[in-house]
Amino acid sequence: MLGRLPLVGASCVAALSIGAAAAPGQVSRPFVLGPDQFKFDETGSGAVLCVWSIYLETQAATKACGLKRRPADDAIDRAILDIDDFIIANSSLHPTRAALEDFKQRTNEVFLHDLERRDFRKYCDGADLEGLRSETPDGVASSIRALLATPREPVMNPCL
Repeated sequence: MLGRLPLVGASCVAALSIGAAAAPGQVSRPFVLGPDQFKFDETGSGAVLCVWSIYLETQAATKACGLKRRPADDAIDRAILDIDDFIIANSSLHPTRAALEDFKQRTNEVFLHDLERRDFRKYCDGADLEGLRSETPDGVASSIRALLATPREPVMNPCL
């Protein structure tokens, strides 16, 4: 069950245009979503970037809210890594793992900033977050296997 999380759109979309800073002497190629990543999934397999952003937010919220980890949290961590691999293998943007990690860190920072401006405790105790974290690890793994079974451009839409 991938429920709707209220901040997912704001966090992910806000981070989309944030580029990675290059280390001294390195050329940086940030992971920045373009028009192709906002197209609709027409395969019927699902919007990979949407699910990825929901799981990234769930992971960040679990930590920020100080929630005790559950078995679903480990499955969500694994799912994020599997989606990372899918993005690297299938995205027309050809991101590096470092660019994805930077993108995830920046998305997390935007999410935490947004969370600080809202009713933090209400969000942490909310049904959406609880619902995602109540999934069984097998349920998470099964839904991710189905989501990633068909190689295609990872897209954001239709988002839940």
